[in-house]
Formats: sequence, C-alpha cells, structure tokens
Amino acid sequence: MAAQTKLRKEAYNYILNVLGSLSVSSDNFDWSLRIPMEELRLLKEGLEDPSPALVALLKEMLKGAARDSTVEDHLVTPFKTCSSEQKNL
Repeated sequence: MAAQTKLRKEAYNYILNVLGSLSVSSDNFDWSLRIPMEELRLLKEGLEDPSPALVALLKEMLKGAARDSTVEDHLVTPFKTCSSEQKNL
C-alpha cells in the first residue's frame, strides 16, 4: 500500500509541475476549466488515485501544452501497473 500512496503523491506533484510551468498568458491552456480541489487534496495525501474525470479534465486543460500520452504516463499507467502487481501478490 505504501507504493500506491507514493504513486498518488507523485501524480499530485506532476499536476503541480505541469500547471506551474504554464505561463499566465498561455494560449495552450483552457482557463475556463476548474480542477476539483478536494480530489487534489486526496491525491496529495495519497488517499485516492486520480479519477478518470480528473485525467480527462487535465487532458482538456492542457491541449497543446502536453500530449495526452504524457498525461496518461503520469496519471493512468502507473496505477494500472500497481493494481496488477497487487493482484499477483
């Protein structure tokens, strides 16, 4: 379970880093979309995986600034791998 918590915290840091790297005047960012703060809090604390809705929202927000596959590499793939490893235990 510690591995899952670590992955969740890394996902949170990825979100912070990718959003923090955008300039305020970026044309590649959809500023009308809002990230649910409660979900970010749970991710930061390592309590929940990123939801499909959060992943979809970030893909939409970052269109042109980050490829969908890059978002998935950080927010989807690690959790699939971890889940399948736990099933094999």
